[in-house]
Amino acid sequence: MQSLLWALLVLAWTAIAFLVFGYAGLVTKIRALEAGGGSAAPDERGSRWPDLAAPDAAHRTFALVLSSTCPTCEEVAPAWSGLRRELGGAGHRTVLIDIDNSGRWSGSGAGEILPGPGLSSPLLLAYQPALLVLDADGAMLSAEPVGSAESLAALTEEYTGGTTRPSTTSTLTTGVA
Repeated sequence: MQSLLWALLVLAWTAIAFLVFGYAGLVTKIRALEAGGGSAAPDERGSRWPDLAAPDAAHRTFALVLSSTCPTCEEVAPAWSGLRRELGGAGHRTVLIDIDNSGRWSGSGAGEILPGPGLSSPLLLAYQPALLVLDADGAMLSAEPVGSAESLAALTEEYTGGTTRPSTTSTLTTGVA
């Protein structure tokens, strides 16, 4: 009986040692990824969208990504119309990306509309609506979720001077208060 207990004790300590080494390896990988030293180099083709490039280095492209199945997108779309005029007046490019190519946004005063599937590189976002900010090379500077018309205005405030406060009233019934 005592030899069985010793065997189980050795087995338990072996399992603990494997867990400690596995945890140490995991922590090392996480720290490497956080420091930007991940083993996978980013794909240059996947990190730039030349078709979304800003007009010049002093300006940006603001791309609002919408989906036809998103209730929040229905709320944000009317606010985009006013914001895009102000951003365009400041020299920035504004684009609405119809991520599911539904054609739903063509009559909403959205300005330039690009179909998501037609972009030069796949645009993979886990959330819609989203506001993308891109530079003159088409590199994405930020991708922020947009939860309401107010948050859309707040995200663009730095570039518009903070004067636009979009209307949150919509002719569409969204079910979102």
